[in-house]
Amino acid sequence: MIRTGRKKEWSILLFVVFLIALLPPVIMIFDTPRRLLGIPIIFLYLFTVWGAAIALTALGAKRGKGRETDTPLSEQVAGEPSPPPIHETR
Repeated sequence: MIRTGRKKEWSILLFVVFLIALLPPVIMIFDTPRRLLGIPIIFLYLFTVWGAAIALTALGAKRGKGRETDTPLSEQVAGEPSPPPIHETR
């Protein structure tokens, strides 16, 4: 999948932010003996970062309203509308 424009920037931003969030010096900030609701803080941090990464990646992977097409951009000719999809009936 080739990403262009804001999708590409969004993908790079997510990668960098979550890479930094999972570096050992950052994780060690949350490595304390304290617990929240009986769960160690480090586990809460790691699972929260992991869940946020999944949610934001899914949000960034959503197609926009104007991008709904079955034909790849490389096969479309500029200025010509794409043909309607062919549905087989039995």
